[in-house]
Amino acid sequence: MRNIFTIFLCLISLLPAKAQRTCATADVIQQKIKDNPRLLQQLQATENRMVQGQTQRRFNSMLRSTAANQTVTIPVVVHIVLENPDLVTDEQVMSQIAVLNQDFSATNANIHQVPAVWQPLIGDAQIQFCLAQRTPEDDPTSGIVRVKTSRTQFSITNSAPDVKHKNTGGADAWNTDQYLNIWVCKLDANNLGVATAPNSGFPADEDGVVILYTAFGTTGTAQPVFNLGRTTTHEIGHYFGLRHIWGDDDAGGTRESCDVDDGIADTPKQGKRSFGCLPFPTTDACSPTAPGIMFMNFMDYSDDACMQLFTAGQVDRMRFVLENMRASLLTSQGCSPVALNNQDAAITQINAPVGKQCDNGIAPVVVLKNKGALPLKQVTIAYTVNNGTPVTYQWTGTLTSLQQTTVQLPPATVAIGTHTLRAYTMLPNGVPDQVPENDTTVGSFHYDADATLPFLEGFESNTYPPAGWEIFNPDKSFTWELTRDAAQSGSASVVMRNLGYAVNGQIDDLISPVFDSKQEDSVFLFFDLAAAVYSDPKTLNNVWDTLEIFISTDCTKSLTSVYKKWGPNLITRPTAIQTEFIPTASEWRRDSIDLTTFARLGKFQVIFRNTSNAENNIYLDNIRMIDREVNPHLKEQGVLVTPNPTDGLVYVTFLTVPEDLEAIALYNTAGQLVARQPATAINRSNRFTFNLVNEPNGVYFVKLIYRNRAKTIKILKVR
Repeated sequence: MRNIFTIFLCLISLLPAKAQRTCATADVIQQKIKDNPRLLQQLQATENRMVQGQTQRRFNSMLRSTAANQTVTIPVVVHIVLENPDLVTDEQVMSQIAVLNQDFSATNANIHQVPAVWQPLIGDAQIQFCLAQRTPEDDPTSGIVRVKTSRTQFSITNSAPDVKHKNTGGADAWNTDQYLNIWVCKLDANNLGVATAPNSGFPADEDGVVILYTAFGTTGTAQPVFNLGRTTTHEIGHYFGLRHIWGDDDAGGTRESCDVDDGIADTPKQGKRSFGCLPFPTTDACSPTAPGIMFMNFMDYSDDACMQLFTAGQVDRMRFVLENMRASLLTSQGCSPVALNNQDAAITQINAPVGKQCDNGIAPVVVLKNKGALPLKQVTIAYTVNNGTPVTYQWTGTLTSLQQTTVQLPPATVAIGTHTLRAYTMLPNGVPDQVPENDTTVGSFHYDADATLPFLEGFESNTYPPAGWEIFNPDKSFTWELTRDAAQSGSASVVMRNLGYAVNGQIDDLISPVFDSKQEDSVFLFFDLAAAVYSDPKTLNNVWDTLEIFISTDCTKSLTSVYKKWGPNLITRPTAIQTEFIPTASEWRRDSIDLTTFARLGKFQVIFRNTSNAENNIYLDNIRMIDREVNPHLKEQGVLVTPNPTDGLVYVTFLTVPEDLEAIALYNTAGQLVARQPATAINRSNRFTFNLVNEPNGVYFVKLIYRNRAKTIKILKVR
């Protein structure tokens, strides 16, 4: 077998001109290998498996001398994500489905244009596509989802993940094991589409294809020369394991290379991608004699009107992938219409409690849905915690068919530990539910013991995240992970692998347990940090990875920033590094934050937030929280001026900041004003600072100016 993976060792550096087809699938895989070299071995194993599988299918077919494929139908959901999603009409969506059904069954109108020499190679995949008729929740659907977004376009980097998630301006995938998800949107850099190939390292909820809205279908917004639906055919070819016919070793179309091909025996070798509509025969250095290259293949870059066929070898690969790597699509009920029963109520979601709870009181919030054909007027809702005594609630109102509402249920208290909450409906409209199997939803949550001071987390345990900690990873990509590659002490730390993060602006939080400060006098946070950048730290106006630390006193509902560093201010390695940063012993720094103000408010949490901008790794270790006793004189008097006498710096420290304090002034013995600061100048440690270094020795007076009074404290400056 020819070396079909040389592609991944080449850099694709140039994009075709605007009027030429551009597909980002191979570029995305090449970038993923660059970020994670271990992925190459996985992809090579997948390629070997597909080659062996397609060869076996061809051999079996020859033995039987008849086509072995049976027609299968794949349910499709089309997510239209645009500033105006109505631009892509239902008619346009259906025109695309019609094109797919023709192209994947070799019944397309231009199939007769395939040159006679290649007519025997035409492959019929016997794959059909339907717009889904039921959702993953078994509701009726048109198979078309429209989402209005504020995003003007989506980046294809990492296979356009932002369009695939609601929280980044896109639409969440339907169960990718049961549906082929197609996202239609505006893509950047003139790209027409991008797909996730089988077993290529993408999260399950990002599996599918993304298509430029002007290259989708045959009507409406579809624009020549990509208005015959062949972009979607091409990308679904990738989704089913096909590669570009020329093998992707042409360095962005700037050279002809015969080193690799697409792994399909009946497609001629080809030096580089084809554009436009070439005359037949067209030859190149890899196929120098007639019939030359198969530029009309769906996996080349020709214009839509000149794309005509999949070969039998390509069909063998696609069917092998469908039946062995995407087999769950074959048993999907997505194409089966839904017949609604009259009386059917369900709890479809538990909104609260979910995940970490910061106290022992819960007040469950659930989503009640009328899945019946008749209006729902009343229903009994119940819940149990750990299969304990049910708590019931009588809901009344009006929900029309398939309408839903949130319902808050009666409160309860729980003990420390992990708990299972089961919520369910009974007796919709006072009669037995006709579909009891969908009545119930189960969730889990945990209530952890408060952490006490002093506190140390060095991440030495194999349990991760440690007890009481949580990870917030909204894009479900890279996040804070345990590593034994580096540590300031011990054998482990946590790391954010920003070098591998190909999308800018994504946030990931490492959230501490709840600390009960018990009104300690003062509390300080210390942590060990190591960080580096990919770009030159002296680069102006660069967008850097950022580490920000927040405090929350309400279980992360609201956050207050207490620390924020990026780029040259954050890094512990002074020079850029283009490989994965693993710190040496000398490349760690200890930072600290005074949290006294927040500790005095009662319970609080610390949130370490990474904002990735694809620079390099950030490590944390030895997160320590300690308390210190307040000076007893400060406790007694409420304010201290120290040191006294002083040789320069003067600190005016309050136990708590008086609400009526307006300013602090410093005078000499002649009554002259030396310095003055407004009350707003106080820092988080409840402290003002004056500098007398350049003032003469002698007596000075600190004057505390309140709204209706004043207080004077004498100090002495000596050298």
